[in-house]
Formats: sequence, structure tokens, C-alpha cells
Amino acid sequence: MIEMKNKIKILIASVIIAVVVILIGIFVGTTELKESADGEQNTTEDSSSGESTTAETESGKETTAEDVTSESESTLDNETSTQETETQTEAQTTLSGDFVEQNPVSGTIDPGKPMVALTFDDGPAGSKTGRLLDALEQYGAHATFFIVGNRIPGDEENIKRAAALGCEVGNHSYSHAKLTSLDDASVANEIHSVAETIKSLTGQNTVICRPPYGAVDERVQAVVDAPVILWSIDTRDWETRNAAQTIANIQQNVQDGDIILMHDIHAESVDAAVQIIPWLQQQGYQLVTVSELAYYKRGGLSKNERYGSIR
Repeated sequence: MIEMKNKIKILIASVIIAVVVILIGIFVGTTELKESADGEQNTTEDSSSGESTTAETESGKETTAEDVTSESESTLDNETSTQETETQTEAQTTLSGDFVEQNPVSGTIDPGKPMVALTFDDGPAGSKTGRLLDALEQYGAHATFFIVGNRIPGDEENIKRAAALGCEVGNHSYSHAKLTSLDDASVANEIHSVAETIKSLTGQNTVICRPPYGAVDERVQAVVDAPVILWSIDTRDWETRNAAQTIANIQQNVQDGDIILMHDIHAESVDAAVQIIPWLQQQGYQLVTVSELAYYKRGGLSKNERYGSIR
């Protein structure tokens, strides 16, 4: 009996021990599984964090690339600007050897503002030229007069007054001849004596030339030996003899750097001029001589060039 009881106790103890062992095993396994899961989660987070860091690094690389591009563009712009400046300087140096001696220019001209040159052909024309000079003086404006040599006698005072007002006097030949139809000797006779007379009356250093009818070629220009001035706006005032049409022509077409062709031998042209002078100034244009226009726009005039406009 006693032996049976001992066996039962041993069996119960064995069962208890077995249960305890099983519970311990379950607890240990659960802990390991949790730690493994936590480890995998940490690994995933670290991996994600690594990808984020990589993205930030790539963003940093992109910023650096943009900075490099910006610096390269800035350097290129500076190099281009330098090349343009050097090119302009070289062009000016090339032209400077051809420049004629500069006639007087006004120190009140602002190179940064628009300017145009009013030019008047075929005078001097007595009282009509005098009236035009009155208007120029009233508004502090300058103009250029291309005079015909055979009209000078008896009208020298208008020429002197024009020069005294800061205007320029140019050469329009002695008899208004078409120079391209003449031989070299005849061209020289038409031009050179008039140039000397203008110099003596005005004190100008250079006498610019406008060939009658704009008729000029390389041969004629070589004989003239002076800057040749043509035009960019032909008012056709000699044809219309209508002040309103002349004014409208200028108002509709004028631009900075224009050389405007008119004639002071026609009363209607003078009528137009005394109205267009203040209008141009109201539009912001400075009224300058051809030589002033060339000086402030290009640094001067060359005797080897023909000028229609000077921009």
C-alpha cells in the first residue's frame, strides 16, 4: 500500500515538472519570437532610414549640379560680355584712323537720350533761312544746312549766324550738279572751292558733303574727300509744297538717329520746320547737327563712309 502511494506521488511530481518545463519552453519561445520580430522591424526602419539618407544625398548632389551650372552660365555671360566689349573696342580703334577732324559739338547733349538731325538743302535762301534760324534759336535747337555755292554771295550773314548758333554748314556743290555725270576734275571744281568758302565763313574744321540728288559712287566719294551725308527720312517737301504733309511724314516715321531731309528755299518747308522743331522736342528728341549725331552715336565721321541714318 505504502509503495503504491509513493508511486502516485512520484507520478504527480513528474506531471508537475513536465507542465513546468512545458510552460517555461512556451515562455522562452514567445520571447525569442518577439525579439526576432522586433529585430526585423528595426532592420526595416534602418533600411528605410538609409534610403531617406540616400535621397537627401542625391538632393545634395542635384543642388551642387545646379550651383555648378549657374556658375558656368555666369562665367559664360562674363566671357561673352568681355568679348563684346573687346570687339567694340577693336571696331572703334579700326574706325578712328578714318575719322575726320571733329566740328564743334554741344556739351549739353545727353548721349543717353534720342536725337535726330534736321537737314536743309539748297540754301541759303535769304529771309526764309533767316526765319528758320529764328526758330532754331528760340528752341535751342541745331540743324545742318547743305548750301549751294552759287547762292552764297550776298547771303554770307545767314551762314555765319547758323554757325554762331551751333548749327553746321555742309557742301551741296557749287551749281547743284549731278556729280556722277561729271569727270573727276569737274567734281573737284564743284566741291572744293565751296568747302574752302564754308571753312572761311564758319571756322569749321570739316565740311561734310551731300551730293545733289544723292548721286554718289566710290569714284565721286574719293574726289569729294569728305564724309558723305544722305538721309533716312525724305519729306518730299520740294514736291508736295504742303507743310501739313511734311509734318505728318516726319511724325509718322521719325526714329532715334534719323537724318531728315528738307529744303529751306521753300516757304512751306520753313512753315513745317517751325512747327516740327518744338514737336520733336516734346517727344523727347534732341535736335543736333549731323556731326554731333555721329560723335555721340559712333565717335565721329569718316570720309570713307556714306551715312543715311546714324544709330
